[in-house]
This record gives sequence, C-alpha cells and structure tokens, in this order.
Amino acid sequence: MTERPSFLVSGDEARLFPILAETSKEKRVASIFLAVMTQIPALSEQVMGSVGLRVGKRTRVRAFTEVVLKEKVKDGCRPDGLILIDTGRSQWSALVEAKVGRNGLSPDQVSKYVELAKANGINAVVTISNEFVSRAEHSPVAIPKTLLRKVDLFHWSWSWLSTLCEILQHQEAVTDQEQDYLLKQLNHFLSHPATGVERFTQMSASWKDVTQSVVNQEALKKTSPEVESVAASWIAEERDLCLHMSSFVGHEVSAKIERKQSDDPAARLKAVATELAENQTMSSTMRIPNCASDIGICTDLARRTVTVSMSLKAPTDKKTTKARVNWLLRMLSCDDERIIVRAHWLGRGAPTSKEIGALRADPGVIQNDNPEAAPHSFEVSLVENLGKRFSGRRTFIEDVERIVPTFYDLVAFHLKAWQAPPPKPVRHMDDPIFEDDDVPETDAVDQIST
Repeated sequence: MTERPSFLVSGDEARLFPILAETSKEKRVASIFLAVMTQIPALSEQVMGSVGLRVGKRTRVRAFTEVVLKEKVKDGCRPDGLILIDTGRSQWSALVEAKVGRNGLSPDQVSKYVELAKANGINAVVTISNEFVSRAEHSPVAIPKTLLRKVDLFHWSWSWLSTLCEILQHQEAVTDQEQDYLLKQLNHFLSHPATGVERFTQMSASWKDVTQSVVNQEALKKTSPEVESVAASWIAEERDLCLHMSSFVGHEVSAKIERKQSDDPAARLKAVATELAENQTMSSTMRIPNCASDIGICTDLARRTVTVSMSLKAPTDKKTTKARVNWLLRMLSCDDERIIVRAHWLGRGAPTSKEIGALRADPGVIQNDNPEAAPHSFEVSLVENLGKRFSGRRTFIEDVERIVPTFYDLVAFHLKAWQAPPPKPVRHMDDPIFEDDDVPETDAVDQIST
C-alpha cells in the first residue's frame, strides 16, 4: 500500500495510463504529465526548479490524482492532482489544478484551492493551463493577497512544459534508455492537438480596431480597455515566441525585461500599453545563448511592419568605413532585400542606412557627410511589411513567428561580436633582460632565480 501524507484521505499515484471518463480530458493530461515527471529526474529538476525547489539525487518526487483531503472548505472542490517533494529532511507539497483548450482559470476556483491548501498545511497551489506568464510566480488570475500569506501560488503553461521536454530531448539530457523513451512519448503526446495543449495563436478581439485607429491617425489612450487588451496579447506572444525560439534552437530563450517590470506584471502591462499609445509600436528584446547580442523585435502599427534587429560594435582595428563594413559583410552570406544595415557615427552625425545588396556593390555607399569618419557600431535589421495581414488577429502572429526564426537563420546565427586582438610583444625573446652595464652578472642571476 502506498504511503500517503497525513492530510491525504485518498488518492492514486499519478498514472501513465489513467482510467478516466472521456470527458475528463484535463485530469487525463495532468495525470500523464505528472506520472512521467516523477520518473525522469532531469525533467522534475527543471520543472520544480521554476518554483525555487532543488531536486537532488536523493530527492523523492511523487504525484497523486483523484485526491481527497482531510480538511474541507466551504463549497468543496477537488483538485486535479498533488505533488510531493521529499528531500529526506523536509517535505514540500502542492495542489495541482489543470485546464486545457480554451478553458481558463477562474479566480474564485483558484481562491478555493488556496484556502484548501491552507486548511491542510499544503505549501502551494500550482495551476497549469494554456495561459502564459513570464515567470512561475506570476499567476494569470488575481486573487486577494491575504490568501497568499501561508500558501504560494505558481503557474505553468502547457507550452512551457512541452518546450522544456523538447529542449531536454534535443540536448540529450536524459541518458537512461527507459526515461528517454518516456520523454519522447510525452513530447509526442503534448504536441498532438487532441490533448488540448495550445500555443498562443491570435491577438485579442481588440487588435483590428486598434490597428484601424492607428491607420485613421486617431489618438490611443494607454488606459483604454482596447489598448490594454492588445498590450496583454503582445506580452503573451512575447512569452510564446521565446518558447517557439527555444524549440527552434534547442536551448532556453528568454525575454530581456527590466527587473521592475519582471517582478510586477502590472508594471509590464502599463509599459507596453504606454509605448503602444505614444509611439504606435510594441517591442520586445530576446536573449538567445551565445548570440553576439540581444535580438530586438518591434511591431510598428503605423507602418504595418515587423522589424527584427541586432547591434554590433564595429572593429576598432579597422580604420575606414569600407574596412568595417566588409568585416560585417564577410559574416553574412545572404542578399535578402529585407535586410538593412544601419551605421552609427560618433558625435551628432545621424545614422545612415543601406540595403545589404547595395553594400555588397559598394561598401562605402553608407558613408556619412564626413569622409574621414568611420562608424562605431552597426545595426542589422530584417524589416518586413505585412500589409493587410498585419491587422489579422491570427495572420499577425503567424508572420511574427515566421520572421523571427528567419532573421536568426539569415543573420543572428552568423554574427560574431568583434573582440580586440591580444597585444603584440614589444620585445623579442632573445633581447637581454638586463643591460650588462646596469647590473652585475651575479646579481642578475640571483634576481632571476628569486
């Protein structure tokens, strides 16, 4: 008989093949994921690490479904699962509530689970759905902070969990044959549309109205529900795009966000809404491991363009504009007309821009008014005008998630940051260390020995 914690009246170990009604899709998906997670230490280490828990070699990870708890709450509810982490010295527990498809989390329901966890001395509540958050401690629902004094609330998106499995498989992080088989099967399972696991696929319903308002040159209010709704959609797409690129490169890709905004989702939403209202743009910065620099993404609602770019310092060991431009061109083999190079100059000189094809024909064509000047940095961009597709809720997302990987393939993967060469030796190895007239021979030998 499986040993259960004292607060658990009944519950089954999470099963890989759950025997549930066809209508219990959420419980079925949750059971399969939890069962596999408990059997793959590399997976449980990554998943539980997102909530601040260290899973070591001696840590026991267990999961239950169909749980009934000792202490009940008003308007009783039944969680989809329970996670137990036992390190030998301490035990951590969390209730799990899962949603799939278009089913969203309800603040009232999540509040009840937090109350249930508190009544039973459980440490946390973990929600899983297709809703996106930037960090596990950010919940897509708002509940009273007084409920969270003794219980933590975390959230995982199914896309994040699925991408995590893909990265582990790509990096061959699971070496055990049986565990690797389970991981591959879980990957296949989560990627099938029938499971209800979905990525972010379309902007909010306000997207068309907001884009049309910009075309009509109407002022946007940063506090309007429409602008905030579009800003929230862009933040969700930012997170999904990071997951999309993580799958594309086989390594974790993250959004670069100011700490204040990273710690406060409301501040992040306000910043994006302000940029949208004031500049008619929405932008994000993406960090990919070992890239020459961060990748910037900017959507311009007035021009209906998506721009993806990277910046590089120009090599200071090359003195002319042509030499510095040729250094950049040698790294790029493509002549795509969408790729623009912008040169930045010292002082008040305005940046100059040229298509990459024009630069191949004449690297000096980007020179500014001062023929003696040389650019101190370059910005390489891929700019695509989406036309009518820009205002489509679904086509806009499709194009963004096509353009960013294209830029990585054509530009980002090939660029390398310039590094100053090491200094050349100023003396030859056969030069005497001391002059004979300055130091007696015996003293020189003693000093060298010392």
